Amino acid sequence: MEPSNTDVPIINTQCNVFATDNQGNPNQRVQIFNYLLNLATDYWTWLLHRVVELKSHCFRPISNIKLTLTADASSLEGISQTRGWRTAAVRCMEFHPTTSLMALLTNRDIVLLHDEKKNSPTRLKSIQQKDVTCAAFRPWSDFRELAVGCAAGICLWRENQRSNMKHNIRNMTGSHQLRVLQDEGHNYVTSIQWNEDGTILISAALGTSHIILWEPDCQQKITLIPAPDSLSSFSLLRYSPNFQILFCASCEAGASLCQLNRSKWMSEQILMHNHIQAAIWTTCSTFLLFVQEGSTRIYSCTDDAEAGVFLHPKPLWSVELVADLEEVTTCSGHKRCCGQPQAFAMDPLGVYMAIIFKKQSFILLCYLVDSKLGSVRLIPIEFIECDAEGEQYPTCIGFKVSDLEIRWLMIAWSTGYIQRFAITAKKSQIS
Repeated sequence: MEPSNTDVPIINTQCNVFATDNQGNPNQRVQIFNYLLNLATDYWTWLLHRVVELKSHCFRPISNIKLTLTADASSLEGISQTRGWRTAAVRCMEFHPTTSLMALLTNRDIVLLHDEKKNSPTRLKSIQQKDVTCAAFRPWSDFRELAVGCAAGICLWRENQRSNMKHNIRNMTGSHQLRVLQDEGHNYVTSIQWNEDGTILISAALGTSHIILWEPDCQQKITLIPAPDSLSSFSLLRYSPNFQILFCASCEAGASLCQLNRSKWMSEQILMHNHIQAAIWTTCSTFLLFVQEGSTRIYSCTDDAEAGVFLHPKPLWSVELVADLEEVTTCSGHKRCCGQPQAFAMDPLGVYMAIIFKKQSFILLCYLVDSKLGSVRLIPIEFIECDAEGEQYPTCIGFKVSDLEIRWLMIAWSTGYIQRFAITAKKSQIS
């Protein structure tokens, strides 16, 4: 490869004539040798510099990407699913998939584990657990493990095998043991998701533009970059209920739908503009419902291919309007101005969906209806108010199913009050 004229270092092209006598002059020979040596050194330095530049363009180092985005607690306020994340008494609630255990993350960076079999909650606290943002129970775990995203990385709490023993043991660390999963720059974790069998934990963080697949049992990790040309970090990860597709929303703008396993990573960018404020899958894994920041409109995204996602080289993703929540009238005739959504919660049985708004003190409860034409609709049915005294607004919500007939919508209000709203499951007959 020949260097271009613009990249060649400036070299004096004037010919230097060295006159020698018959015996030769040693000083002149030394001058010629030094001149040629300096010329060769300059060219070699230039060549090495060009090789380094070419290598940086062709082989981008995954682990050394530096972001221009500032990773700190103030950045979490704008992208969090929690309304008023900084001041909210409860920042996140998570439910165990097979037991009655519920985890509440507080603004004091304490995790409260509520068990119906115990009168008081278990407190999980560590000096490393700061600026908590999200949590996820590990499925199929005998020790009721809980992953908590925070500024340091991921705090992985595991129930102590000896916690049920009555006598004291010197080396016990309370009811739970703590491991911290960390990677350089992967701080201020924004979202975490377990895979189907609980062997892999997926995380996104403000400090990096890549997603990490952690394998806690074998202490390994895999770094993935869905968009190598982008230096934006990710604010939201959402695994489809069938664990075939991972939705990745950027902190800045756009989102991707990705097929993910240990051997390959395939992604398709479906949304190019605006930041995604909230997104959630239907329980059938057919529709992804989402709303963009600053909008009152909820859209659905689905794949038109009947044979399955990513079976074809380029799946055809379609986006359709589901509802505009600027003004909402429930089936009982009540009408209110709702505005921009803050977060969604999906009923595990796929019958109901609840919505928190950015500037309203109530929650909207809707029926979720799949039509025969391959689309989804939301039918507003009720506005839910706080049943405690004083002015409060909801900060986070989640569904808890006790049986097939009754489920509970758990609501955390701004003061820390937890409300249990009972819902009797009735399949919607609207088509």
